Amino acid sequence: MNFVQRIQRNPVLLLGLGIALIVAAVALIWLNISARDTPSHRTAERPAGDGLDAETAVSVLVATRDVPRGQTISSGDVMLRRMAGPAPAGSFADAAPAVGRVATDDIRASQIVFQHSLSTEPAAAGIAALVPEGQRAFAIRVVEEDIVGGFLQAGDRVDVFATFPGAVYGQQGGIGQREGDRSKSTLLLQDMEVLAVGPALSHQGGQANAGARTVTVAAPPGALARLALAGRLGHVTLAIRNPADRDVAPAELVALDDLGPAGAAVAPVETATENEAGRSGGHRITIYSGANQSTVTTPR
Repeated sequence: MNFVQRIQRNPVLLLGLGIALIVAAVALIWLNISARDTPSHRTAERPAGDGLDAETAVSVLVATRDVPRGQTISSGDVMLRRMAGPAPAGSFADAAPAVGRVATDDIRASQIVFQHSLSTEPAAAGIAALVPEGQRAFAIRVVEEDIVGGFLQAGDRVDVFATFPGAVYGQQGGIGQREGDRSKSTLLLQDMEVLAVGPALSHQGGQANAGARTVTVAAPPGALARLALAGRLGHVTLAIRNPADRDVAPAELVALDDLGPAGAAVAPVETATENEAGRSGGHRITIYSGANQSTVTTPR
């Protein structure tokens, strides 16, 4: 009697065989599920690891927080993150080459830091990134003799002089009569930072900017109207300061009559509040020095 005939004549043997097959199927299913869950369990058991293949994984520099254009990268702005290789072209594998450079583009948190987004030159981020906080960039039209023969450079500090023709004050006497000329010149602003000379946003190594037609300075908002009016009605000239000289000189308004022998009196600046100052016995003068502003009263 063969095996099939025995099974047919013995139902218990048939039932046992069915149970054995079911148990074997369940065991195979459980082994398959366990094999698929093993990698995730191993990853969970190693919180310090990254689950990446050590042979193909690479370290890439990413931003830990938002870095705006013009900001200098510090060690706290970036970190290394492991990722599946190969590393993107132009990325950093170490933080040291990136720290100290200036961001030329906005870099978002967790974004990969690329070499083309950083520069060793702050000017590479554009003029907006060079403007000190609380100030504005203002362009002044100039010719070569107004910028010390073209030797003015970005980064220099200057005093701004404005000369106004007599017609601005109302000419006295006949046309061409010098004694009626009321032209005046004044030290308008002091200790202003030069952001750009023409299109040059950085120092040119002593080379003359002979072709420059504009000079862009950083000025406080309160001085912008003075600069705009001086450029519209007068002639603006710049004088370079020594980098270590931050002193503020007394403001003066010089007329033709003051161009006499040494010791001649120099008239003080007449401001829009002259009448009020006159009642108090003097002239009120507003002095701008970089981002600082002060008002003094001089004797009449």
